[in-house]
Amino acid sequence: MVRRSTDDDDQFKYEASLQAFQDENEYLSQYLTMFFTADRSKFGFCRLEPLPDNIRIDNRLLGIGANAMVFSCSRIDGQSNEYALKISNDSVQKEVSIYQQLYADKYRIVQVHPNAFLFLHPPGRIVSKENLLDNAHLIWNQIKKAHQRRILHRDIRRSNIIEIFNEKMNSNEILLIDWQSSMEFGSTMKYNGTLSTASKFILEELAKNRNSSLECLPVDDCVSFMKMILLELIAESFKKALSSEVQQGSFSGILLVYYEMKKSWKKKPPILFEVIDFLEKHRQHFNEDKLNAFLDQCLENRQSLFQLDNQQTDDNYFNQLTRQIFPS
Repeated sequence: MVRRSTDDDDQFKYEASLQAFQDENEYLSQYLTMFFTADRSKFGFCRLEPLPDNIRIDNRLLGIGANAMVFSCSRIDGQSNEYALKISNDSVQKEVSIYQQLYADKYRIVQVHPNAFLFLHPPGRIVSKENLLDNAHLIWNQIKKAHQRRILHRDIRRSNIIEIFNEKMNSNEILLIDWQSSMEFGSTMKYNGTLSTASKFILEELAKNRNSSLECLPVDDCVSFMKMILLELIAESFKKALSSEVQQGSFSGILLVYYEMKKSWKKKPPILFEVIDFLEKHRQHFNEDKLNAFLDQCLENRQSLFQLDNQQTDDNYFNQLTRQIFPS
């Protein structure tokens, strides 16, 4: 049996298992008998629908995930504009609908196939570390807007945040993309979101049973958002260790890397760790207003939040903030 595992974030992994048998001829006989006597009417098929013939895919792969690929492309319409085409192994209707809900007509996104859509803008690039930190509040606003529409992203990481050029404004914009793993509030389903920035709750539940159905909460997106920022600040050795555990699909290994990461500070860990711990600790107690207020005020003082060495005044600010959210 061969199956594709999608437990990791960015890479394909194929696993195979072999079943030993005593008599090779007997095994082959059973297989051929089953094949030739099967009821053909029980077989299913999937008709392959071609993409529109006015789309030309360029020889440039922009991104690849467990369930989709993004290519550079152009439309054969007399213009030389370069666009991005996403092709998925699943329907893209939900993702197109979410873009329309969040951004209306700001971005021209056209579904051209049940499993593909065109992003009618020049292809963006993954946001740089500097622009990620400088524009963290803009990313949070997009997450918050989705939450207001009862949508959880579940795959928040830097590779899903791009910079695109706005010709009208003559400047770059920051955009959170890839809503394929998203779900509505209150839904319970098998987890297929990010592992590298997943909350402690999700990783612990997956460690117990990787196929269990989970109800994700808005706070899980917030933890992923903060962990994404943390990964831009910590040593490269921790990033490599985390990537290795993600590729192996080791949930306990990912938890251990974060534990060792925090433990590496001989003195008090950076405030960012405390913010993540606070979100994790009160996961079940945050309502929408408290969660939004906490993140808003954290990001108002993001210069302190994103430092690895904090002053006492910074500690006082965040300690007071946590007491305001949940008075003891």
